[in-house]
Amino acid sequence: MLDLHCHILPGIDDGAKNAEISLEMLKETKKQGVQAITFTPHFHVNRISIEDFVKVRNKSYQQLMEIEEVKSLGIKFKLGAEIYFSTKLNEMDVEPLCFTDTNYILVEFPTNERPYGLKHTMVDLLNRGYQPILAHVERYPYFTDDPNQLYDLIEMGCVAQINAGAILDGEKAALRYIKWGMAQLICSDSHNMKNRQPNLKGGYDLVRKKFGEDYIDWFEKNARDVFKGRYVDEPMLKRPKKIFGMWF
Repeated sequence: MLDLHCHILPGIDDGAKNAEISLEMLKETKKQGVQAITFTPHFHVNRISIEDFVKVRNKSYQQLMEIEEVKSLGIKFKLGAEIYFSTKLNEMDVEPLCFTDTNYILVEFPTNERPYGLKHTMVDLLNRGYQPILAHVERYPYFTDDPNQLYDLIEMGCVAQINAGAILDGEKAALRYIKWGMAQLICSDSHNMKNRQPNLKGGYDLVRKKFGEDYIDWFEKNARDVFKGRYVDEPMLKRPKKIFGMWF
């Protein structure tokens, strides 16, 4: 397994508060069988410049890498960011925020309402050669109310990610997106060891139970492809249909 969305870097966002907690999270992640991780601390364009963010992120990463026990875990690491959506991304060079040596960027949307310029910004990023990964798509009520909005973004080239915790909690949106081929990645989005701990294995195990081994193989291949900077296989999308007020 590979985890491409987590907040394990110490002291940089609302994730691990210090290196000791980061180490504990990494040890649990390794125990679950994760072989590679992309660190994705939060980035807000209105709070910090890309240049300053990269400096802070690199300092946090170096602090973690100075711990011998971290290096002995044998996990492969890459750096990235969870970018809070803004139309300002159209005007910015976001290459420093991409997953290391790839063109993938992880983008988070507001949870209260669909942001103005969402589709236009995603089209712009795609046209400039970036590959947007849409973070925890099960959280957005505008996608839940009309999943065809998410379908259209995936069809034009975006990649959709869901959280393992949502699967374990039995959230209908997450399970439907898997069923419809509208989720290409499962990640932990782990923040700590209390209420948002590493849980990728649990999410994968439940998907295996509900949907079968072929789904696991597909999710794992997609994660490897993203980590290596390759294109994700074209999903077998099923456009949702609304019948008698229910989505099928």
